[in-house]
Amino acid sequence: FFNEPCTFAALCVKGEPNVARVLEGPIPDWKYFGGPGTGNGSGGATFGLPRFDEAVFLARFPFATVTLEDDNVPLAVTITAWSPFIPGDADNSSLPVGALEYRFRNESDTARDAVFSFNTKNFMAVGRSGNTVRAFKNGFVLEQHGDANAEQVGACAVFVDTDAVVDHCWFRGGWWDSLTLAWRNVEEGVLLDNPPQEGVCPGASLFVPFSLGPGEETTIRLMLAWYAPNTRLRIGQTFGPAFASGPSRGTASGQNEVSGYLGEGLVNTFDPAGDGPTGTLTSPVFEIRERYLHFLVAGGSRQGKTCIELVVDGESARSATGHDTEALEWATWDLEELQGKKAQIRIVDKESGSWGHINVDHIVLSDAPLAELLGPDGAPKKGTARLLADFEGDDYGEWVADPAAGSAACGASCCAAKGGEPAAPTEHHVPWYAGRFASVDEAAGYWANHYAGLREKSAVFRDAFYDSTLPPEVVEAVAANLTILKSPTILRQADGRLWCWEGCCDGSGCCHGTCTHVWNYAQAIPHLFPGLERTMRQTEFCESLFPDGRQAFRANLPIRPGGIGGAAADGQLGGIMKMYREWRISGDTEWLEAYWPRIRLSLDYVIGTFDPRETGLLEEGHHNTYDISYFGPDGHCGTFYLGALTAAIRMGEALNDDVSRYRALLEKGVQRLETELFNGEYFFQKIMTDGLDNPPGKLDPAGSGPGYRPVIELLNEQGPKYQYGTGCLSDGVLGLWMARVCGIDEAIVDPVKVRSNLKAIHAYNLRRDLTGHANPQRPTFAMGTDGGLLLCTWPRGGALAIPFVYSNEVWTGIEYQVASHLLFEGLVDEGLEIVRVCRDRYDGIRRNPFNEYECGHWYARAMSSYGLLDGLTGARYDAVDKTLYIDSQVGDFRSFLATATGFGTVGLAGGEPFLDVRHGRIDVNRTVVSGKEVHLRKAR
Repeated sequence: FFNEPCTFAALCVKGEPNVARVLEGPIPDWKYFGGPGTGNGSGGATFGLPRFDEAVFLARFPFATVTLEDDNVPLAVTITAWSPFIPGDADNSSLPVGALEYRFRNESDTARDAVFSFNTKNFMAVGRSGNTVRAFKNGFVLEQHGDANAEQVGACAVFVDTDAVVDHCWFRGGWWDSLTLAWRNVEEGVLLDNPPQEGVCPGASLFVPFSLGPGEETTIRLMLAWYAPNTRLRIGQTFGPAFASGPSRGTASGQNEVSGYLGEGLVNTFDPAGDGPTGTLTSPVFEIRERYLHFLVAGGSRQGKTCIELVVDGESARSATGHDTEALEWATWDLEELQGKKAQIRIVDKESGSWGHINVDHIVLSDAPLAELLGPDGAPKKGTARLLADFEGDDYGEWVADPAAGSAACGASCCAAKGGEPAAPTEHHVPWYAGRFASVDEAAGYWANHYAGLREKSAVFRDAFYDSTLPPEVVEAVAANLTILKSPTILRQADGRLWCWEGCCDGSGCCHGTCTHVWNYAQAIPHLFPGLERTMRQTEFCESLFPDGRQAFRANLPIRPGGIGGAAADGQLGGIMKMYREWRISGDTEWLEAYWPRIRLSLDYVIGTFDPRETGLLEEGHHNTYDISYFGPDGHCGTFYLGALTAAIRMGEALNDDVSRYRALLEKGVQRLETELFNGEYFFQKIMTDGLDNPPGKLDPAGSGPGYRPVIELLNEQGPKYQYGTGCLSDGVLGLWMARVCGIDEAIVDPVKVRSNLKAIHAYNLRRDLTGHANPQRPTFAMGTDGGLLLCTWPRGGALAIPFVYSNEVWTGIEYQVASHLLFEGLVDEGLEIVRVCRDRYDGIRRNPFNEYECGHWYARAMSSYGLLDGLTGARYDAVDKTLYIDSQVGDFRSFLATATGFGTVGLAGGEPFLDVRHGRIDVNRTVVSGKEVHLRKAR
């Protein structure tokens, strides 16, 4: 993030004397000190070169215009920067290219001779070898051969669309000789024609001379294309059967210390791939002749899922689990009534979530009870037991491992349906463009040949998007976060599928795997590039879906079967609503039908795991976007559950499937939410510690010393750490917003209560000034005199000793979803106030207006801002029914609308709907405005 190579365009206007300037405005104050290297003078930077006195920046995504002014420069200068962005055209929008168009106009009454130049160090260079600068038509290529490291291979082509003179190799000297002489060439207007040189080249320049008479102007188009085809990016593990690798030798990577086993070997299904793998391991048949069966066991406490069983006549006659610890302890079964029976031991791992593994060792039969069996060393005395297994070998011998794979890999009908092909197996991530182009020369050639057409189409999008009467803070919030799609947060692999970080740390991606609960919020891609969005559903419901229905909430890179992390309730349920959204946006029922069995599998897993008593709300511990688990029903994940059930009912009915179970659960859940979890003002969480199949553990009162004993006792009394209880959570009805933006317009929950909850969030959580707010967590998202929407407050009391992680913070993605939801409910002033408070923080002084950060730069959650368009206008196109919906909260309006087949401008004029299609087509058979079918006026 802090990489700012010595790269600059410059202008020299010849005269007595020459006037030379870097084609940039003044260095902003915040760059003077504090960044890397500033304490040593920022040696080799361009900061010390003369610049224009003033710069004005205008953002019109994907275009940006900079106007430069300087009384000493007799030319008017305008720079337009852009890269291709055409909704519906994912490939051309994914090109590794960009352009800077420099327009010079002579506004004097004297003819002027000038030289434009682009000058750069070889920023592709890594180390002191393997890099060079080679020739390219009207430009040059910065290149790194990367002889010692394939990942370092890369190139960047820099060229113009007119005749240019090129210095292919700056002066090879010490200290700052190269830049010193490069700038001297600029200010003297030298056209230095210097051919490529062998070996390392410190930098290069291209020069374009031009002359302008009074009133004349010219534009020089600088084009860039880059190519770095090799990466070492590989994240996650491919999960096979739980017992595929043979007995463990102890503690696996990433596992707490395993203890209490005998000898060197044991069964440990966490080893080697964590909790993800599943399967069974079954012993040969044996006859029960002894009174007792003794064994060592630890691991998960999931009855029937992480256990050891005695199987008699094909049925489980005895069963035992671990206790969510890694310390193996002796357990005993009394077999008196089973004497003479044939039996088998079956070790079971059918759980992929937290504590989804089982540890077993030293299984013995004996007539001696445990107290008489064990010697002083804790092992059975010699001659007192018949050993069934001690797992000391290299394999399981005659025991049979279930060969079932650990994830539901691609190959089912869903991958043959429209919207995706199985991912090509590669060792490391390969960028999409590396599969499209063989070299930087090919990429640059395509860029040059298609430049005009791509610019025209990108400008059509720009003009349609900004042809809007919506409040400027809304347009800005949406556009500013579209830049995330051009950032390193988004990766597209060679087969065309998306895989994404949550955001970006300063030097790498942050929080891997297209995290499902974070990407729930992002609403831009499904409308602008719906084909790409469907590739993320493909990953979730194919490679990341396990046989039991658990969905890894972080996907592997390259995309392949398996994944990272146990089930995240909000992420998995949000995925079901997003499947509904993708169906309505695409209109492709065949695609939906292919995925439907997996959608059901996913939903049934959530029901069985988090709502096993089928109460209609999630009660068992359920992981969520705050990186913790809730225990007990809550509005946050509970509304996700209700939204997913609603989406499943709609999809199932369309496919003529029986969804009566889902309908019954939905009715129960709505009734419970509205009666048990509503305090008259907002929905809350009912913390549960009793009545759960897997209750949370308690903290050790002595764990932090006697001084903290009262705090720990209070925590144990309140329930587990990291809940929100009676708090007013900004995400408190998030699932209902998800349902709305996914195209479910029906009121799932009483609208009066929902509106009351949203008003409470605005009233209690929005702070116009955070000066007095204490935030010991990550304060720089919003602090001091900033305003912001806090994640949670406790206006009715009941604040927990240690509430959920992040509760004191401000996240823009949550601000936008709350604002959008307020708009949907007609609370326009409240919604727009939140947007303004958010965007005021990103004012270009304290923060970058185009980098709304959370857990890293260009954070994906901020793309919830796209939902503001829907919230204000209710403009939505349903491709299944070919129906255009409008439900404006602002009366007459004009706004942008994107569909799977085209985009344009939609609105109301005098209360009458219109649609102006600018690109592609949008086939509308019906138009519904505020619930009434009306006639549509098409502009064209």
